[in-house]
Amino acid sequence: MILEFSVENFRSFRERQTFSMIPDEGRHDGTEHLLEIIAKHKRLPAALIYGANASGKSNFIKALQSLQSLLMFDNFKWKSPPGSRPEYNPFLFNVETANAPTTYTLDFLLNKIRYTYSLTFLRAQIVAESLFFYPQGREAKLFVRKGQVFEFGDYLKGQRHVVAELTRPDQLFLAKGAYNNISQLIPVIKYFEESLLFKPLEEKPSEYTYYYNMVAERLFNASKDDEFFRNFKLLFKSLDTGILDFKVKESTFRNFEREDQEFDVLTEHSILNGLGVQEGTINLEFESESKGTQQLFVLGGLLLQTLMQGGVIVIDEFERSLHPLISSYLISLFHDPNINRKGAQLIIATHDTNLLSSNAFRRDQIWIVEKDQTGASELFSLADVNGILKDAPYEKWYLSGRMGGIPAIQSLDFQLNFEAHEAQ
Repeated sequence: MILEFSVENFRSFRERQTFSMIPDEGRHDGTEHLLEIIAKHKRLPAALIYGANASGKSNFIKALQSLQSLLMFDNFKWKSPPGSRPEYNPFLFNVETANAPTTYTLDFLLNKIRYTYSLTFLRAQIVAESLFFYPQGREAKLFVRKGQVFEFGDYLKGQRHVVAELTRPDQLFLAKGAYNNISQLIPVIKYFEESLLFKPLEEKPSEYTYYYNMVAERLFNASKDDEFFRNFKLLFKSLDTGILDFKVKESTFRNFEREDQEFDVLTEHSILNGLGVQEGTINLEFESESKGTQQLFVLGGLLLQTLMQGGVIVIDEFERSLHPLISSYLISLFHDPNINRKGAQLIIATHDTNLLSSNAFRRDQIWIVEKDQTGASELFSLADVNGILKDAPYEKWYLSGRMGGIPAIQSLDFQLNFEAHEAQ
């Protein structure tokens, strides 16, 4: 479970910006849409991120995904030549930041204990790295690193000094320590590997196929009585797709467009007589389903997996190919304590203003990203904006520009230039 995430000097985020899933108790938005994982400590189950095109919404998601990538694959990149770390992507529109370090800080819950991991790095150097946790509600140091100087807390056991000697200037001690079986660090790395799931905006068929295979494999390995399989079918029935069941088998040939597709999916539909009474069923190839249903197969599977296992799912352009009512319904599953029993969280970047309802979301669940005149992104929630009332018409106010985060369209400039060109 994510508590807070801060990013500084990454892509369009020049100054430190902090995103929080901790309720803003000062706003008195009530107790709706809150998760209580630790007694008396409530957290938000979902958040929406709005902003104009190129405002930085996707960059925020890329920052969090970059931190995961650094930790998951660090031990496999140590042979790469210096200066080849692709995660280093500073703010380039300022001479002071173009070659300055990037910093990430993530506060999260693991086994109901709060952890804080911070990382500052350059293209070929780890500048600083630290990990603290709060086993008794008080801060305790696991390790602090500045360059190649390491300090360790009493809680960190094992061959910590040996691993520190083995850690190169461009390697992460957290990843290196877990890889070398320092027991206190292994669960932290597993958190980043297993509890953070990203579904970016899909541009290539291979990216869709990756998630398609993930969901299809889960269904393929499940029995008909498996809880995931049953819930998956119920979800599709509830969304009025007309699909009764799924049949999954391993692919016997490669689809030209999706050559990495490992499974074939058949969807079962009803055959009705003239009176509308079912007389049988028919199986259809998955590719014959609508693009929306194909997207829903992947999205529904990933959301269901997150709800059943716990963890965090982060999605860019959530509304793509989805009806607004389906989008609202899927988000509501994370708000429902009877369904979201494992403390799952959903973070989405979207343009869908139909979701902007004071009845569906608290002010501290709605975030805005906008760029200033220097090209730097600023991130803030509605709880940070003065004058936004609890029961305000969020959609109307957002589209009017009262909340920020909308494009400043210069239609007159285009019209004058276009007319001048046509007149030549």
